[in-house]
Amino acid sequence: MANVPSITFIGGGNMCEAILSGLLKTGHPTSHVRISEPFDQRREYLRTKYGVDVVESNGDAISGKQGMSVSSGVSCDVVVLAVKPQVVGDVVRGVAGELSAAKPLVISIVAGVAIKDLARWIGIDSNVPLVRLMPNTPALVGEGAAG
Repeated sequence: MANVPSITFIGGGNMCEAILSGLLKTGHPTSHVRISEPFDQRREYLRTKYGVDVVESNGDAISGKQGMSVSSGVSCDVVVLAVKPQVVGDVVRGVAGELSAAKPLVISIVAGVAIKDLARWIGIDSNVPLVRLMPNTPALVGEGAAG
């Protein structure tokens, strides 16, 4: 599976679930997906419904070092930031070290957050590739687009 990217979602809310569902329906292996989610009930729901690793720690989701059963030993190629705008700064600053070390493609689907802010929070000299995407609400039912 060397050509299949490993995707880590930071935040396991509705948009994460919509994207995850679409990925898995098209054959993306569960062994190449991780999610970090702060709420116990939501973690259990995602783990049970989709069979992917779901952990509480954002750093562990990126590094894959703790709490992995399905994706153990798989590196992180892509990180999707799927958190609320009011917490994204703290979240990104909290995983800046892991992002700088792993250098995954970071895709932000957080509304209203500029690339320059993400780069500043990660560290301007980190050379982490950043992309900002805005999926629309029909993505929640598998009929959306992003731009």
